[in-house]
Amino acid sequence: MAEAFVILTSKIQAKSPAISFINLNKGKPLLVADDYTFKLNKATTTKYWICTIKVCAAKVHTDSNNGLMKSVGTHSHLPEKEKLEVCAAREKITFFKNFSHP
Repeated sequence: MAEAFVILTSKIQAKSPAISFINLNKGKPLLVADDYTFKLNKATTTKYWICTIKVCAAKVHTDSNNGLMKSVGTHSHLPEKEKLEVCAAREKITFFKNFSHP
């Protein structure tokens, strides 16, 4: 029985996306998972993230320390690599503007 649990757990972990976070210029975080972006919808002891594309039903749940708990649904659109590149560039520009001005 323990073997089955280990196998099932390793299969779930293999399918789990790696997550990271980007801060928008308004100070709101975006969760990034497999080149898809999610905005924070609700936060209790669990954080509920929804896809930034309004017609998409994909969701992610994280714990209060931003550890991935589960992914729900599938995306109805392609990954957003270009959007992520723009967000990353804006974040760097904002950082350097704030860093260079005392």
